[in-house]
Amino acid sequence: MGEAIDTSEIPHLDGEELALWEAGLEDFDHGRYWHAHEDWEDLWNAHKRRHAPEDEILFIQGMIQTAALLLNHERKKQRGVDNLTIKVNAKLGKWGSVWGIDIARHLDQMNRYGDDSGTWDLDAQSYVLVRTGREVQD
Repeated sequence: MGEAIDTSEIPHLDGEELALWEAGLEDFDHGRYWHAHEDWEDLWNAHKRRHAPEDEILFIQGMIQTAALLLNHERKKQRGVDNLTIKVNAKLGKWGSVWGIDIARHLDQMNRYGDDSGTWDLDAQSYVLVRTGREVQD
């Protein structure tokens, strides 16, 4: 996977960016994956406008893609789930935890949904983002 990214270098969010991140978290945790995608896309665009470091921009894009992955899983779109699983791993594979989210554990869970593609045994609506220090829900 390559060298891990030092998350201590990522500045805390504030203002509009924090509001967009939190709105996306709220939508995501309530299974409103399309809305989370939209909230985080606005955050992604804000980061691009202010020329944030590329790693941060790609991190946000990876989170947008996790929302899209679960939306595709709900809709039983195997090709979408399979493609997004690859993209999410490429963008989030180097992260440990960012902005209160345990990204490593979140990625493990997203891979479970990727592995479930075609069988559809998992319920995307039951998934809640893994916060730093919180146990994973099975």
